[in-house]
Amino acid sequence: MANGPALYLASTPLTALLAAAVARAQGVPARLVLIEDYADAARWAQLLGGWRDSPFSQIDRIAGRASEARAASGDTAGVGRLARERSKRALRLQALASLAAIDAELRPAQVFVGNDRRPETQYALELAARRNGGPCGVYLDDGLFTYVGDAHARPWARLLIDTPLKKLAWGRWWQGAAQAGTTRWITQAWLAWPALARDQDAARTRTALPRAWCVDRAMARLAHAAAREFLGSSARPRERLVLALPHSRVLGEAAPRLRELVAALAARSVRCAVKYHPREAEGDAAGLQACGATLLPAGLALELLAARLPRGATLAGEASTALAAAHWLRPDLRVFDLGFSGHAFARRSRAFLASIGVGPATLETLAP
Repeated sequence: MANGPALYLASTPLTALLAAAVARAQGVPARLVLIEDYADAARWAQLLGGWRDSPFSQIDRIAGRASEARAASGDTAGVGRLARERSKRALRLQALASLAAIDAELRPAQVFVGNDRRPETQYALELAARRNGGPCGVYLDDGLFTYVGDAHARPWARLLIDTPLKKLAWGRWWQGAAQAGTTRWITQAWLAWPALARDQDAARTRTALPRAWCVDRAMARLAHAAAREFLGSSARPRERLVLALPHSRVLGEAAPRLRELVAALAARSVRCAVKYHPREAEGDAAGLQACGATLLPAGLALELLAARLPRGATLAGEASTALAAAHWLRPDLRVFDLGFSGHAFARRSRAFLASIGVGPATLETLAP
């Protein structure tokens, strides 16, 4: 544990939650930066800011994919790709300037990130490394990517196109990396399953993330507040079966089978709730509501929702980090992999989930 302040950067709700748990346990001055990669980042900033147990002296937001999408549909609507790229670059430069100001003010001894392959996180890691005389980055478990790699692997494009272009765009400090958590700034990683991580390089230490940090009373209060924020007056979902789905790019051609499943469950009087990926463009991409499913807000992190599910409730899904997280956080839950998607990432995820005890789903297991 470093003696000085710590900076946390999160581009997903999961990383923000882990940042909150780790920062509380570390007990040093901490500041959180939320990268607006999803539409509800502002709501998460407000939620975490109002949490009475928050370990963060300040919570900042910088532009991300959601900000860029809003800009593309607003000021640059109807213009060409070049104008959109200029708008995107301007937002990135603003984000980097904000990070430079935060670094100068906080002077973090450590920088915790869930994705060390973004310009924003790499810049924050580089600034801290320059000032501290060496790398001081910590990788926080980023879910399935930590154990099975990218959803859309493109090693040659990354090596021959992405890395040279990004070095040109951002500076010589930029580093391409095939696996999250392996850039030169990362010295250690906090992981749920250290022995199963793809990265086993001796240059970095891997430590088991204590489950107790994520399930104490303070985190339970955060889960309750999140449920009220995203579910309204209902602090718990009414359904005992929740389906967690990946982005439609990974879901692929599995939508018809999902519709058949939801209809079959409805025929057995089993109501299910569906949670889509936070960056899903359509509200009901697989058309499950018409089959009898209830849609949960996309911005609600399933890792927090799992804390609100009743004992013995069921969670099933496809290539979703939520399945692994729920199995780790709530051993009493029944967690299954649907096994519908033929996407390569889904197949790799299925093998990993099976290795930690998440087995295949059948109609009978979902509707006993």
